Amino acid sequence: MIKLINVTKIYAGQKEPAVRELNLTVEEGESCVLVGPSGCGKSTTLRMINRLIEPSSGTILIDGKDIRETDPDQLRMGIGYVIQQIGLLPHRTVAENIAIVPRLYGWPKDKIKERTDELLELVGLDPETTRSKYPAQLSGGQMQRVGVARAMAVDPPIMLMDEPFGAVDPIARNHLQDEFLRLQSLMRKTICFVTHDINEAIKMGDRIAIFNRGELVQHGSPHEILSNPVNEFVRDFIGYDRVVKKLSLCRVGAIARKDFGVIRESELPAAAEIMRKQQTEVSFLLDHLGAPGGMLARKLIEKQGAALSPGALKELAQKGREAFIQEDALLRDALSLLFELSVDYLGVLRGETLCGVVSLADIREYAAGKEVD
Repeated sequence: MIKLINVTKIYAGQKEPAVRELNLTVEEGESCVLVGPSGCGKSTTLRMINRLIEPSSGTILIDGKDIRETDPDQLRMGIGYVIQQIGLLPHRTVAENIAIVPRLYGWPKDKIKERTDELLELVGLDPETTRSKYPAQLSGGQMQRVGVARAMAVDPPIMLMDEPFGAVDPIARNHLQDEFLRLQSLMRKTICFVTHDINEAIKMGDRIAIFNRGELVQHGSPHEILSNPVNEFVRDFIGYDRVVKKLSLCRVGAIARKDFGVIRESELPAAAEIMRKQQTEVSFLLDHLGAPGGMLARKLIEKQGAALSPGALKELAQKGREAFIQEDALLRDALSLLFELSVDYLGVLRGETLCGVVSLADIREYAAGKEVD
């Protein structure tokens, strides 16, 4: 756990503190993203945690111990550090860059090689083709992955990341974000992550700390901050689309309902009666293999009544055969598909199996404030 207590930093020659009376706790295994405009104190805060910068006043604790009681070099050896510029040594190979801290710890060569290959595989790089290359032979995204691997070399419990994906193109950045989230789900390290991008903060953080002019303005989960911005600055910083941003925090399966009806092709002649008995808003047409082949809304069937033949029902249902989405998709993507197809419901799939239904009303309810675990 990282705890900052009344931490202030005033640089020489400046009247205003870069960081003012900061109180912030990052729990063990938690990712806390520090976000805010340029010059707000977020990078200064990160550098004070590993004593690259000394605070003017206040206390910083790691696992309950004051970091001033630990030699700075020893402190940094136990903390992974990733920066936007990556900082790979150009005259050393990838393997040699990753091995810097293990060598300081006196690890034997065999253990270093094994750990290097393990980390390269972990960040999605082929050890055979990568370990002997020099940084100049890598793409920006590959260099950033090596930077992450180097930071994890001795398996530090804490990682500090200062704009780690800011120097790569948007596509590579998205892939790196996804890859790191995957790694964090396995490692559960304590992470402080600096960015100026609120969308990246929402995606990457278990908690978000929003800074302005050296002060912590709001600290909470992405859902809490998007639902209840504490003041006008936070509202403006988040943007007017904060309700839409909330839809990137939840996956379809988390709000999908099980109250849907099923009609098999052989039951089409009695479809209207079946739907009345099921008393569900929507029913799905299943083929002879049990695969979903379309969707029927009960209100439409009741409106048409007996006027719809089995053939017409099947044709009507098949018009909705694109209205399905995987349960692990984001609500943002579900909303987009609902608008694209001009429908009120989507069938929710687990692989090829129908497992639920989600509606425009369900998404509206979530956006209005409901939080899903």
